[in-house]
Amino acid sequence: MGKSSMITAHSLQDLAKLIGPEDVEIAEEPESMQPSDKKAIRSEYRNSTYGIVSRVAYLIGVNREIFGDGLQFSGEIYTELDKLQEARIIRNLCRIRNAMEQNYIAISNAFHQTYNNIGSLPEYIPTDAVNQLNKDEVRIYKTNPEVDDYIIAINTEINNRIQTVAKVFPEWVKWEYIRLVFLMPNGTKKDGVKKAGEYYISDRNRYPYQCWVNWDAVASGTGNILYEDEKFLTILYESNNDYFSSLSMVRDAGNQTFRNLENLLEKSRKCVVVVDCENADAVKLAAAMSSLPIAQLDKVEKVLLFDSEYTTDQWKTYVDQSLKDAAKDKTSLNLKHIVVERLNQNKSQVDMTLAVRTCREVYTAGVDAVILVSSDSDYWAMIRQLPGVNFLVMLEKRKTGQVIMDTLALHNIPYCFTDDFCTGASYSIKTTTLINAIQEQIDRVMSGEFENKFNVRNMMETALQDSWISMTEREKEAFYSRYLMHMKMTISQDGRIEIKIQG
Repeated sequence: MGKSSMITAHSLQDLAKLIGPEDVEIAEEPESMQPSDKKAIRSEYRNSTYGIVSRVAYLIGVNREIFGDGLQFSGEIYTELDKLQEARIIRNLCRIRNAMEQNYIAISNAFHQTYNNIGSLPEYIPTDAVNQLNKDEVRIYKTNPEVDDYIIAINTEINNRIQTVAKVFPEWVKWEYIRLVFLMPNGTKKDGVKKAGEYYISDRNRYPYQCWVNWDAVASGTGNILYEDEKFLTILYESNNDYFSSLSMVRDAGNQTFRNLENLLEKSRKCVVVVDCENADAVKLAAAMSSLPIAQLDKVEKVLLFDSEYTTDQWKTYVDQSLKDAAKDKTSLNLKHIVVERLNQNKSQVDMTLAVRTCREVYTAGVDAVILVSSDSDYWAMIRQLPGVNFLVMLEKRKTGQVIMDTLALHNIPYCFTDDFCTGASYSIKTTTLINAIQEQIDRVMSGEFENKFNVRNMMETALQDSWISMTEREKEAFYSRYLMHMKMTISQDGRIEIKIQG
């Protein structure tokens, strides 16, 4: 950036057009990108999500105006993070750093010629960010300041505090890659600050919304790296010589799936969702339901969960979470959890109960549309006996045979795969189920039910098996580090010891 302690008026005039505050623009995609290139990118990532990029955008200091309904980033995530002090601190540190990179010469001259400081240059430095840092008890104020000294102080604070915001990202994302985005290489030395500044000012439109990021950690991609979650994570992993493979976490179902759902609901007067819990996954169902727009969910009369008395913990968690969401008015779904007892312990009655209850809904409650969530081909008999009802079947890929798919297609009955809905939004069911299962074991050990078996790694493996949850080794390690390494022990007044997992 050619930074020096004194900037002449002549040099300031020469550079005003290049880096003056009036020149700051929001750059989403390079001007050199052709319309056909933009179309290709949107096609490639058309079903991606925005949860990860919204969090990154908040933390690196993207303007508030870019967050909200119909805009690039989630307004709900902005509000959520802005209530969290740790996230708010990182954001405001980044905002001030961005301003200093964007207006380096003007700020330097103001420091030297008018003796202003960071709190009295609102035309260059966001005063609200400075004031909020003071309220959050982060002191970066310096007397007789140099811009580089401030950037070094900010980099030091970010280095020391960045780990505190790991919790705002899901454990299926490699945090060690994301944290590098915020860290300026050699940023606590003037040489590092100068190098980063020179690279930034050489073409600041390459940076997302002109916010400084560690470009070594996020290799140059096509257009805005914060375009969508899949694109961002793909680029981020590649820049770390890795491959992002958890696509189900960042992809929603295709447009045809949503069109099928819309068509079904538009044609129906009353629609019910019937779920065979023995042949469906709670996380995937939650992903599917959370992916539907509220306007469509309002057309669903009820959700009937048909479950064995030996239900898995995932379904218990799903029901509890759904009831909590309903209490918060996040959804108007009328959910009923129907637990079916077994007459013969070796024979489930769930499929028969589901079929009979569905027929009853059709003939006595006026239901004319059914979303069936099951991969069991036996339900074809029920579908065939209800010719006046519009069906949509939600399957799971690994449980579904080609015969049932061919049969549905032959009779023009739409189907989709719950695997295709974004599971990132419902990943908390896995986390909550696993925490509860491990906590239950801890409570049993602490109550004296077992002796010499207090090994949380063994408990975790047992909980995974009992809950029918599959995790990669990396996911296990991330879960272990985030939750089990930070359990809290308390001692009550009567001397009882309690150990709780901080979820």
